[in-house]
Amino acid sequence: MTENPLPNEVQTQEKKTSKFPRWLLIVAPILLISACCVVLAIVVKPFFNLNVKSGGYSIESVTLSSDLEDNQPVDIKDVFNPSEAIICTVKTTGIEDGIIGMRWYLGENKIYEYTGKTKNNTISTYIESNKSAVLPEGKYRVEIFMVEEPLETVYFEVKIYHPTVNPPISIPEGHTNIEVPWYPEVPFAFDEVWNIDSAEWKINEVKVVLMDDTQEYFVAVVVNTDMKDMLSISEDEAKARTRTIALYAIENGYVETAKGLEIDGKHHDLDQSFFVILKNPSNQQVYRIKFTMEELQ
Repeated sequence: MTENPLPNEVQTQEKKTSKFPRWLLIVAPILLISACCVVLAIVVKPFFNLNVKSGGYSIESVTLSSDLEDNQPVDIKDVFNPSEAIICTVKTTGIEDGIIGMRWYLGENKIYEYTGKTKNNTISTYIESNKSAVLPEGKYRVEIFMVEEPLETVYFEVKIYHPTVNPPISIPEGHTNIEVPWYPEVPFAFDEVWNIDSAEWKINEVKVVLMDDTQEYFVAVVVNTDMKDMLSISEDEAKARTRTIALYAIENGYVETAKGLEIDGKHHDLDQSFFVILKNPSNQQVYRIKFTMEELQ
């Protein structure tokens, strides 16, 4: 179409087409547009009726357990002991290698975050106590996300089992255990000072520890120390430094006192091993030294 036609050209055209019905100039474009819309509708409508499979994926389930067998959750629960692994397994639908993230919280404090690819629409990760850090009692949660915002949240709790003891143990007012319990335990001596070979040792607790996963029970002495080089010394050197503490406990009747305690209705054999646990509260370093009773004879 030419813009701004000259007057004489328009007049000439009108003379040649003076008998052409002018109403068709208006009606014809409308008919043409309508025809195009009908064709477009015929072509486009079947496209939107197709049952197209999307490329996305979604979360099918989130499960907490203490173990896996053939990548499937075993011992499913939402209350755990500090000594157990806490495994979160996410199952998805859709693509098999999608990205899933997990944020672990104790209260409102994020303690761990993991992001990885699913395999066969499944991904698992876990948290658990170790020699330097023990999961404390409290309320936890895991947030499952694909980008940023959590899509699913599961809640769980870590609780310490407290055995029944006879005779009952009274914990002194103001006493604080500096080692977070890992296994069920029965403390029976508190906040003492042992003078051994001109050295002074601050004893936070003497206790019976019940390792529920191995059924091993032993006496442990928790020492409040300001040692800053604990993690750099060898096991042999650690044993050399703490052997006198273990001997002092045995020679002064602490093991015999522990044997006299009725724990959950039983008296336990405590003649297999003995632990000295060094804890520096200022930097939270912990060193656990295990002695066999044969080594201490």
